[in-house]
Amino acid sequence: MSSGIPMLEENAKIIANRFPAVLDRILKSGNRPSDNFFYEEQNGEHTLKMQRGEHAFPVYGSHNKSKLIKRWFDGLKLESESLYAVTGFGDGSHIKYFLENSSTGTFCLGAEKDTCILRDTLSRIDCSEILSHERFGFGTGELDDGFYVDVQNAALTEISEVNTAVFSPLHSVDEGYYDKMRNELLRQYLVVRPLMEVNVRTSINIQQNSFTNLEHMATSPDVGELKDQFKSVPFILIGAGPSLDDSIDFLRKVQDKAIIVASNSPYRKLINSGIRPHLVVTADPMEPTLAGFQNVKLDHVPLACPFSAYPEIVKRFSGRILSWSTLNPIAEFTKKRIGKAPGTPILEQGTVSGCVLDLSRLLGCQKVLFIGQDMAVKDDGQYYTADSFYADSGDHYSDTTKGHKLPGNTKDRVHVESRLFVYLKTFEQFVEKNPGIDYRNLAKDGVKIKGVPYFDFNEAFEWIEDSQPHTFDDAVSQLLSNQPPCPELSLLLQPLVKYTQDLLEKSLSLAIEIEMLPDKFSQPHYSENKKIKDILIRGSEVNRIVDSEPDLWNLVFEGKTKGELIAYKRIIRDINSNNKNWDVVQKNKEYFWAISEGCHWLVSELESKSFIDQGKPTALTA
Repeated sequence: MSSGIPMLEENAKIIANRFPAVLDRILKSGNRPSDNFFYEEQNGEHTLKMQRGEHAFPVYGSHNKSKLIKRWFDGLKLESESLYAVTGFGDGSHIKYFLENSSTGTFCLGAEKDTCILRDTLSRIDCSEILSHERFGFGTGELDDGFYVDVQNAALTEISEVNTAVFSPLHSVDEGYYDKMRNELLRQYLVVRPLMEVNVRTSINIQQNSFTNLEHMATSPDVGELKDQFKSVPFILIGAGPSLDDSIDFLRKVQDKAIIVASNSPYRKLINSGIRPHLVVTADPMEPTLAGFQNVKLDHVPLACPFSAYPEIVKRFSGRILSWSTLNPIAEFTKKRIGKAPGTPILEQGTVSGCVLDLSRLLGCQKVLFIGQDMAVKDDGQYYTADSFYADSGDHYSDTTKGHKLPGNTKDRVHVESRLFVYLKTFEQFVEKNPGIDYRNLAKDGVKIKGVPYFDFNEAFEWIEDSQPHTFDDAVSQLLSNQPPCPELSLLLQPLVKYTQDLLEKSLSLAIEIEMLPDKFSQPHYSENKKIKDILIRGSEVNRIVDSEPDLWNLVFEGKTKGELIAYKRIIRDINSNNKNWDVVQKNKEYFWAISEGCHWLVSELESKSFIDQGKPTALTA
């Protein structure tokens, strides 16, 4: 039977803060009872039982629960620096034992199919120790991206093993579900880890670029202002594959019948062939992406990009930029300060063509053509058009002995190297999630994209020839003409400056104070020393500043602070002595150093951009 009682407050607070997706799925279960589990209460004890037909039995056995769990754990043979999905949450007992007895480098993802029993457990048993554990992640219900969101945290810990720790009584409820969960976990990790590594590695560049670009993008129109305005207009996504060379005549015929959008890679080829794309897109924050815009005409094409795009490109397109904002707190803070709506998120996943693909969805286009999206290497090794910046350095050819052999559009098998294989999967996943849109691929020698039939040029022309002239250029021009001037940035960023300086001052002073404590305080008999306790109390002042402005903290975190806090988590894993209060003080010290390093970098960055007004603070005015 369902408990019909609310979740325990200590559980609810942590779940709402750490696992909002799990909480949402639990709440959606309402008061519906579990099909497989129920709790039996005797003498104040809650015993979890499994129902099988007319019979029921205790999940953790009828005798000594702790011995059963220990025997299970001892048989796991866990690898160090690992991520394990533990099947079933149950009453939390085996999860707690796993966390207490696994190494400090082992991350646990609690995986529970049944949200109803999860709700009942959290309404009866205090699981706060599990839920707050830094090596615990949580997934429940449908095996979608939301289930695996906590894989991102594990992906930052340099783990070497990804597997499942099977707790048989709970696994047997639905072996197919938990087997599928394990397989998807492996796929998610292979996709997420490189993305997270790039995210951390480029976080400083992203913030530097975003601050630099504010003078050009603070008031730029958002791509969302064009949402669903072009449902009857075909969309052509241009890639820089070898088949682009054979597609130029077709593009000349249809350039007034469709919205042509290219990234920096094929842009030069189009312009040199007399084809003006209606929009060019860039997303990479690093300098090499500038190569696509060198020695080529730019002044008649608008740009779409995130605030983190490479600044020299943004500067060259200043005044002709449509922006988007995907998890960029600087952009969101800026928009909020000047009274604009939040920015539109656009897919950023490995390839700028994914951004273009998402823009086609945003515009509402129902027919989308892929041109130059070969995502395959020709027999002679060519995998980019000869008129591209890749060719300038000889990088438009690849080794055809490495990678995958996959079905092609017109060939039995084509060669797909590893990077292109990731792009292929990005495209296929997007197409699968947007079944209401018709896609066609014109890359004759390209790889077959699931859900995207191949068309030759004649078939493609017949497919879109009835399209009416569109007004995309006019719509973009109108948005750009209404762009207001950039506000005074030192005033706009004033709250961030004060917040960061306050946080830096408090965290740095405490880090230094702890650093100067004599070694004698590490002895167990100093555990209750007044100085130690006083530092523990004052340490909460840093968290009070952090929690006082969540938006500003998010902005501080997403720069250098992110990498510092990841390093901090690795350092504190090995802090362990006989004086628990001393351990807490030492962990706090590393935390304060990490925050002060991140804040110092941010203050220096703001100063270098002249965003810190050395005079008297003034309120932001319209």
